[in-house]
Amino acid sequence: MPLRRETVIEAGLGLLDEVGLDKLTTRALTTRLGVQPGALYWHVKDKRELLGAMAERVMDEAFAAPSPASGDWAEDVTAFAHGMRRALLAHRDGARLVATYTPLGRSALRAAEDGLALLTAAGVPLALAAHFGDTLTGYVTGFVMQEQAVGGVGDAGADLAAYPLLSRWAREGTPPDRDAAFASGVGLIVDGLRGRIG
Repeated sequence: MPLRRETVIEAGLGLLDEVGLDKLTTRALTTRLGVQPGALYWHVKDKRELLGAMAERVMDEAFAAPSPASGDWAEDVTAFAHGMRRALLAHRDGARLVATYTPLGRSALRAAEDGLALLTAAGVPLALAAHFGDTLTGYVTGFVMQEQAVGGVGDAGADLAAYPLLSRWAREGTPPDRDAAFASGVGLIVDGLRGRIG
């Protein structure tokens, strides 16, 4: 069976999940596929194009769910943020892949257009809606990059006794887990837009 671009991208994502972004090479991918490099480069001109196609596929997964239609823009963008996080977490180094090789494929453009339509229909000025979208997706990507960082988000071993406000926040204010921390951050961003539009 002849090699297809779709097969190359799927194999690339499988390799990414196994070895991570830093160790993903076209040589390893051709070995996995059992083909010569020329066969791979028939479908992607270089590694950058391959990674861009893989990043687009990850984002396709975020946009694959039917557009939420709760009738409340805040609920809909919150649902999107959680779906995007799930899609990025589904692949090792998924957030770094997307952040580095920003996909601007059809599904990403369609999702951006739908998001702008949702917000402008709710009375948000277009420029503010676009800035909000960038802010929200940047938060999601950055949050997941921290989650997927080598070693994760752990205790740096700092003695907080010298920092009374940080110490108090660690005791009283930190969310119980990463899911709650993420939801809190998304809520803060959504509340910020709600405050801007009154």
